[in-house]
Amino acid sequence: MKKLLTTVWRIVLSSIIACGSLFLFFFLFSKLFMPAFFASIVVFALSMWISGRRYATSETHDFDMDKQDRAYVKQNLREARRKLKNIRRLQFRIRSITIWQKTSHLYKVARRIFNIVEEQPYRFHSARTFFSSYLDSTITILEKYTFLISQPVRNTEMMMALKKTEAMLDDIIAALEEELMQVLSDDVLNLNVEIETMKKSLDTRPQHTITIPKQEEHKDEIKR
Repeated sequence: MKKLLTTVWRIVLSSIIACGSLFLFFFLFSKLFMPAFFASIVVFALSMWISGRRYATSETHDFDMDKQDRAYVKQNLREARRKLKNIRRLQFRIRSITIWQKTSHLYKVARRIFNIVEEQPYRFHSARTFFSSYLDSTITILEKYTFLISQPVRNTEMMMALKKTEAMLDDIIAALEEELMQVLSDDVLNLNVEIETMKKSLDTRPQHTITIPKQEEHKDEIKR
């Protein structure tokens, strides 16, 4: 059933792309319908091929994972979901607008990594550090920060610790963004390959020219 729905979705998506390209090619080919129609068919075929490769790659990776690996990833996802809820809870205890914005961005990136791995478990190995280290470190830092910031008294040492915590959040955000790019590295590579394939296909399309016959000038004068 899932495979059928995936195929239907690929056809619908490719049809939409082909229809859009039909209008574009119609004007590129000087409003000639047939060349534009055939070019849109090529776009449809390429879109089906590209989407087919993407889904096939995902299914192949999932198929390569054994039962034990799937269970391990599922367990890490459950723990990560709980940790993300904890980060969200700690965020609402922050009073500083600057720290709120940082933790909000941090949570957004972390949630994106979680969602990608949840949908495609084979990507877990690209985000192993995220699950094993970054989430725990983030929670520890936020817990200590919210604890210190809620105290009625502060000294120089405490203020320095708070500033270090704020700077550490920037480092965590940078690490999470790098982790997200690592997770998406295969998609970036595949996109570049697909763009090059599309360019080659468009460069090899047939060129159509229109020859307009010149009208003969009438030299006979009109007699009145």
